Amino acid sequence: MLTRNHVKEGILTTLRFLFGAIVFSLMYVPVVIIIYQSFNAGANSISPLSWGGFTWENYAAMFTNRQLYTSILDSLLVSLWATAISTVFGLFASIGIHALNKKARKAMDFLNEIPMLNSEIVTGISIMLVCSLLKPLFPNIFGFWSMLLAHIFFCVPYVILMVLPKLEQTDESLFEAAQDLGCSPWKSLMKVIIPSLTTAILTGALVAFTLSIDDFVISFYTQGNGFSNFSNYVYSSYTKKNFSAGAYAFNALLTFVTLGLVLTISLMSSHKKTKKAKV
Repeated sequence: MLTRNHVKEGILTTLRFLFGAIVFSLMYVPVVIIIYQSFNAGANSISPLSWGGFTWENYAAMFTNRQLYTSILDSLLVSLWATAISTVFGLFASIGIHALNKKARKAMDFLNEIPMLNSEIVTGISIMLVCSLLKPLFPNIFGFWSMLLAHIFFCVPYVILMVLPKLEQTDESLFEAAQDLGCSPWKSLMKVIIPSLTTAILTGALVAFTLSIDDFVISFYTQGNGFSNFSNYVYSSYTKKNFSAGAYAFNALLTFVTLGLVLTISLMSSHKKTKKAKV
């Protein structure tokens, strides 16, 4: 016989299931639609979700549509440089923050969180104004350089956020042991500490790349001199009604690559844990 508690548990289970289904739908249904559109021959039609047949032409459009191709190259150029530079800066900033005393570390953590909590439009306009002030000294600052500086600015805090917790878990005696065995402080850092942070560094780099490759608001205010990233291409092409279905293909390809990297990092992490458990 059903009791009141059984009914309550049943209702709560149903609500949890519905909530989970809604959340996962909001997260993954758009991704599934983009992948669907990347193989849809009717993606450029008036009714874009109507199936027009399977095609690889949308993937070919990434190379045949000059405007799309240029925007993809510009996006990759900025994102790869921003990821590399922000990962290095974030790594050494994390090491520096970790070396501070408790009070100073809290202050630095607070300062690191401000760019992440700040509104993107405020960040974008602020960097645009700074670049405008520098324009008399650097006439070509708007374009690649302004966008790169902006992307580094908002990527570094996320790298620090990924690396610092892992650094705090690292046994400090490893650094001292390496020095006792004859390593200089620099060699101890490069050969002992940094290799122990590999998973956190890769995670931080992946987060930085993901944030950079699809940024729109900050990139919108820092573009110029004919340099524009992929997200700005999507916005302008929709406005001018010359959107190419190759954009779906690029997004789908990016999803597959990112998923592959996430799985690789996860496997590396689990492999390390298994290795440690055996030892």
